[in-house]
Amino acid sequence: MNLSVGILTFNSEKRIERVLESVKNFADEIVVVDSGSRDSTLDVLKRYNVKLFERKFDNFVNQKNFLLSKCSCDWVLFLDDDEVVSEELSKNIQKLKSEGTEFSGFFVNRLTNYLGRWIRHAWYPDWQLRLAKREKCKWMGNGVHETLKVKGKVGYLKGDLLHYSYDSLSQHLRKIDLYTTLYAEGAYKRGKRFSTFKLITSPVGSFLRRYFLKRGFLDGFEGFIVSVMASYYSFLKYLKLWEIEKLESSRRS
Repeated sequence: MNLSVGILTFNSEKRIERVLESVKNFADEIVVVDSGSRDSTLDVLKRYNVKLFERKFDNFVNQKNFLLSKCSCDWVLFLDDDEVVSEELSKNIQKLKSEGTEFSGFFVNRLTNYLGRWIRHAWYPDWQLRLAKREKCKWMGNGVHETLKVKGKVGYLKGDLLHYSYDSLSQHLRKIDLYTTLYAEGAYKRGKRFSTFKLITSPVGSFLRRYFLKRGFLDGFEGFIVSVMASYYSFLKYLKLWEIEKLESSRRS
């Protein structure tokens, strides 16, 4: 089987080279869709002879389906610009390429590095469906939470996908601000409406799930931060939905 590696980039100069190095031993082609990087990302990409395309970002579903359409191999491994294939996962992908498989897709387990610490509880295990037959898969979902749908049987590959997420709290907060805005706008368009009950209970549930049920307390203070941020994300997305409803109501009156 031959394999495309598909990657989305945007101002990724500090991260992308490590990603490219981790896949060069098994990728038959590397396809990158850039969203208008203003740093030296494109210069780095050109050194690796990737197939480079540019597309203005609208949402993750459309962006990733565009990426899929530009891949030409039988299989595609989808990566973000901060995800590195571990040595163990790389070996298992190479083994899969040589032996073939009855499956149409595979989950990989993502291990996240947050503020310099590997989060082995609050965000782990984190199985992501990322490897699939090109003609058997499609990205679906809303503007924030996209999901790869695969027709056929799916399996699980051993070896972690190393996710180097946030270097600073400010970076994490900016991402939360972006994602909650996308969520609220998409939810309103789909007819979802604000609920005070969810505004109160969802943040509490998010914290309890991360910190206690998934044992985030074993991840040290970083685990506590992760759990608080999850709660804040949940609170903010419903609060922004309330704000949109209020603005729309004032426009109609």
